[in-house]
Amino acid sequence: MILGAQRLRIDAIVSLIEQRRAWLIAGLCLLWMLPGLMGRDPWKPEEASIFGVVLETLDSGHWLVPKLAGEIFLRHPPLYYWTAAGVGDLLGGWLPLHDAVRLVNLIFVGGSFWLVTRAAGHLNGSGLAWLAPLVLMGCIGLAQPAHQLVPENALLFSHALAAYGLASAGAAVAPASLALGLGIGIAFLSRGLSGTLPLVFSAAVLPLLCTSLRQPNYRHFILLSAVVALPWVVLWPLRLLLEEPVLFRLWWDNQTGQFGSIGSGMFGTAVSFLKVLSWFSWPVWPFALLALWQGRRRLAPNAALAIPLVLLVATLLVLAIGQDRRQVLALPTLVPLALLAHTAVPDLRRGAINAFFWFGIAFFLFLFAAVWFYFSAVDFGVPERAARHMARMEPGYVPVVSVAAMVTAGILTLGWILALFNIRRSPARPFVTWATGMVAFWAVLMLLMVGWADHAKSYRGMIASLSQALPQTGQCVAGSGLGDSQRALLHYFAAIRLRRADSSGADDECDLLLIESRRPEPPLGHPWQLVWEGHRPGDTQERYRLYRRTPRADAQPR
Repeated sequence: MILGAQRLRIDAIVSLIEQRRAWLIAGLCLLWMLPGLMGRDPWKPEEASIFGVVLETLDSGHWLVPKLAGEIFLRHPPLYYWTAAGVGDLLGGWLPLHDAVRLVNLIFVGGSFWLVTRAAGHLNGSGLAWLAPLVLMGCIGLAQPAHQLVPENALLFSHALAAYGLASAGAAVAPASLALGLGIGIAFLSRGLSGTLPLVFSAAVLPLLCTSLRQPNYRHFILLSAVVALPWVVLWPLRLLLEEPVLFRLWWDNQTGQFGSIGSGMFGTAVSFLKVLSWFSWPVWPFALLALWQGRRRLAPNAALAIPLVLLVATLLVLAIGQDRRQVLALPTLVPLALLAHTAVPDLRRGAINAFFWFGIAFFLFLFAAVWFYFSAVDFGVPERAARHMARMEPGYVPVVSVAAMVTAGILTLGWILALFNIRRSPARPFVTWATGMVAFWAVLMLLMVGWADHAKSYRGMIASLSQALPQTGQCVAGSGLGDSQRALLHYFAAIRLRRADSSGADDECDLLLIESRRPEPPLGHPWQLVWEGHRPGDTQERYRLYRRTPRADAQPR
């Protein structure tokens, strides 16, 4: 016990935490979700390109085929674009469009917290079900994608929904079938085959492992789930096939091409994702492994272990045979890991509880000290050495000190410290401490440092400078070397839909050419004249040049 800690223990707060636990957890989830969703521009790489598809959907009114700045973009099925566009259309009048569409994550990530709670209640009883969303929220890897516009948030929701369906199959077949079927359908329309296969595989093999699911009504459960999932899986691809057969074949090739042959590079991909999970799912995975070890002799009859274990293994197997190794693809694994870790809590020994509790306190105290230290350096220039370092990293950043943000961040920091002394001792206390630390730290980080981070990642200033150099609006602009993120943000900030310079005739038809290069290159020769050159502040990699075609001497005026 810390000397004098009893003075910070307030019985009224302890009672409030116990009596209003559900409301406090909902408030924590909301407090964790909102900071970082608003008040910043779209960031590259993934978020900017996804936002570009949502913007094109709203601008064009065409919802069948995803497009980015006028070009086909079939990397993902369209459900996430549809829902984000719907939220943007609803809230765009009150908020900047990029902030409005990002609020779709309140549905998917917030829904995942609720569904994990319900699944935990069916698997382990309602006694500790309230802890499951806090365990999930505490995963380090969830923080960044949950606040960005990426379709994997919808995939997280679909896996949580399917886990709830499988967990409740023994209670009521119809609601459970609805949940599993919708989970499979949403996974398919969010990520395609790679998102759906783990759920289908899990539902098929679970009775082989879990004896408690070997019941006659399980077949009815699977059949009803298939009926629910069928429209989600069939209708959009069928309409795409009927209206755009060439695009359907392109989309299907993308779906099947994302998998490699079994055994070829599979081990390396699996190891890569296991390395990612070592920090991505921290601190949950050690307790998930502990739960499996403790229940290894009663795995077959124990659905609380079998269901999340099969979901986890199936997801890792599909990731292992995939070609894509992006970290965000590991997001669905957090659902079964959180459910497994949740089951280990009642049997934790006192030494493990105290070790995790004090580690969490030390970890977040260090993070709070770090964020306040660098905030002082960036916004006030103290200490001077750190301020010079941060200025070299992002030259040109002009601090905007917000008293309201500082006061709020200070209240959150002190509030977390006060909460440490008012959480009742129990095996769940270190998980609650960690989750509240994650909530408070993320909110403080976004309040104090989002302006500096936005300056580092935003293209708004550079594109504004480029727009001033354009001779007139509405002219054809060709682009060479620009990625999807840059094309999307040019469309958003400057209403420029680039034509690819390497496409048929684009470089001959456009009088303006925008080039991105990663290394110094000599200017283009005749007939191109350099009219603008720029880059983002502090970016030493990306360089942009705008050229204008000079008219030939013998050209006739139009």
